[in-house]
Amino acid sequence: MKAMKSLTLTKSENMNTQVAKKTLHELIDQIEDNELLSLYVKLLEREIRKVSSHDFFNTSESDLIVRAKASLKSIEKGKTRDIKDFKKDVEAWKKNRSIK
Repeated sequence: MKAMKSLTLTKSENMNTQVAKKTLHELIDQIEDNELLSLYVKLLEREIRKVSSHDFFNTSESDLIVRAKASLKSIEKGKTRDIKDFKKDVEAWKKNRSIK
């Protein structure tokens, strides 16, 4: 059995998410237990849903300003979407989110 790499970040690496992600990927590559991997997937998906739903619906004035500034930066970088594609995506989202 291959020795597991330890996830220890030095103080200077502590805030570096890229180092943490790389280390996590390396650790995951060593795990062969499908049940354990499935549990981790569910845990991470739950955390992403919790964070993204919280961020999306947070409408305090300061959060709206932060979101608006981030949008303006994206536009400056050329990260925009065609309005027709956006409308199609919204309609598809609404259709999939409807209660049946």
